[in-house]
Amino acid sequence: MLRSLLIVCIGAVFTILCSIVAIIIGIFSPYSKAANGLVRIWAKGLIYLSGIKLEITGQDKIVGQPPSVYISNHQSLFDILAVVISIPGTARFIAKKELFRIPIFAQGLKLIGTIKIDRGNSAKARETINEAIQIIKRGVSVIIFPEGTRSKDGKIKPFKKGGFVLATQGKIPIVPLVISGSLQIMAKQNLRLRRGKIKVEFLDPITTDNMSYEDRNILMENVRQKIMDHFDENYNQD
Repeated sequence: MLRSLLIVCIGAVFTILCSIVAIIIGIFSPYSKAANGLVRIWAKGLIYLSGIKLEITGQDKIVGQPPSVYISNHQSLFDILAVVISIPGTARFIAKKELFRIPIFAQGLKLIGTIKIDRGNSAKARETINEAIQIIKRGVSVIIFPEGTRSKDGKIKPFKKGGFVLATQGKIPIVPLVISGSLQIMAKQNLRLRRGKIKVEFLDPITTDNMSYEDRNILMENVRQKIMDHFDENYNQD
């Protein structure tokens, strides 16, 4: 536990420093190579500090992939780091509004191009979808955890529709991601940090060219089932 607390404290300081740099870089260009590099340095630094090994499979499936909506299950805070490192090119999260209340970190998130969503306000959520479509058209992929929060028991929770409305409305391809092992690293509402492995698996991209808003529910369940079929609940148990 002492090790966990030490790493959390060092990680918090490192995150604040990266957030300050993000504010400076983001003022000029939130989607520049410098911004992308900083985000990956932050993620890789925390992964290394925590003693975690990352296994990435299926990246060959997204070679030449246009800007997409990346959809992933969510078990741990370390999912964010694993996804940032795994996805090539420029990608930003659609993140819940609560994260934008943290001083300094919030300013860094905003200026680096993170998209804020208020799931409790339908009108603002629709505005976020329209904003995300325009950002994707600029060549930036978006990353969504459609469960809305981390799973406490590792079971994949029901998905929320926002990301699938975004994909069908904007005719944007979806790339499902499967994260296994992160619950064993650090579970929700638990500060104990364990060494171990996290696996990120890219599944085959799904085109939405011939889909409409009416297809959103079928698409959502299809993607969720694919993720459940590839999720390895025993990964990182040794």
